[in-house]
Amino acid sequence: MNEKSLVFFIIVLLCVGFMALSSFEMMQDYIRPTSERSVILNHLLKLTVALAFFVVFLYTDHRLLFSKQVIVGGYILSLVLLMIVLILPGGETGAHRWIDLGYFSFQPSELVKIYTILFLAWYVEKNQLYMKRLFRGFLKPLLLVSPFLFLILVEPDFSTFVLLLLTVLLTLYVAETRGVYVLTFFLIGVISFIYMYRMGILDNILRSYQMQRIVSYLKGNVSEQVMRAVEAIRSGGAVGKGLVLGEEKLFVPVVTSDFILAIVGEELGYIGLGVVLFSFYGLIHSLVKVVSRMQPMLSVKTFISGFAILIMLQVMVNVGVISGIFPVTGVTLPLVSYGGSSLLATMIGFGIVGNMILESERE
Repeated sequence: MNEKSLVFFIIVLLCVGFMALSSFEMMQDYIRPTSERSVILNHLLKLTVALAFFVVFLYTDHRLLFSKQVIVGGYILSLVLLMIVLILPGGETGAHRWIDLGYFSFQPSELVKIYTILFLAWYVEKNQLYMKRLFRGFLKPLLLVSPFLFLILVEPDFSTFVLLLLTVLLTLYVAETRGVYVLTFFLIGVISFIYMYRMGILDNILRSYQMQRIVSYLKGNVSEQVMRAVEAIRSGGAVGKGLVLGEEKLFVPVVTSDFILAIVGEELGYIGLGVVLFSFYGLIHSLVKVVSRMQPMLSVKTFISGFAILIMLQVMVNVGVISGIFPVTGVTLPLVSYGGSSLLATMIGFGIVGNMILESERE
């Protein structure tokens, strides 16, 4: 697989997402008409903005992004955006995650994910001779990104916190940080989580709805969201009911974002789900192949590897939630789910990767 296959899988996933959202809205308007803003028009607008940013970063020399001025400026901007979120009024659950700009809003933590990978790639390039050392190769970069992790946890957005932390740990491991450091930190984190849960400390950190999800999951209970999503997928069978057919998806909460595979499963069946999962496999595999052929610039390899890890983890969590393996979270399916912030961040990431490929070919 090469760069062309990378573009192919991106287009396939974007088309599947557009098709699923269009089909859902048509069915919803037919069954229960609503005066709410059009989902598909909003998605098209956000997709247009995301593609525009993709083009901008595609033709922006990635070496400029690794300059000290951009790294420092991005670090400060990321902190400011995450702090602004905490000041603004929270949502229905009391969580502070969005910045409302009137006609649309965005979630800073999604953009911070991409910046964090960029920051780690810059740091690794500057400290490549010390990456096997405990402090400079592991603890220091972890401490430097810890303000982002802390502010995201305070929002609270526990799923994004865990996702970003795992991305940081695995990216450092790929950048030749000793595996024993990563594994030890991970085990300490798991043990600490279990201890805080049993001692009731988590009750003071997480919101009540988050604790309910965790407690329900640990007791082996399956949430109503997951049951409805599974029922929608099961009803589609092997080949699905067809586009704009089937009503089970209408009863799945947040089906256009977190549970969009329920739409794909009901309408396109297991075959459709297989196409989506294979496309993600091809996408990640293509990124890995690009890294293997990339120029010996460690920052480039680290960024592409970290970006591939981020996509892989998001897919694993989203699929894990809908299959009942993981507790319900707010992790969307990259390129497929409805969500402007996630789509924008993902396309920016691909734009940076695209420029790295172009510059590599020129050299």
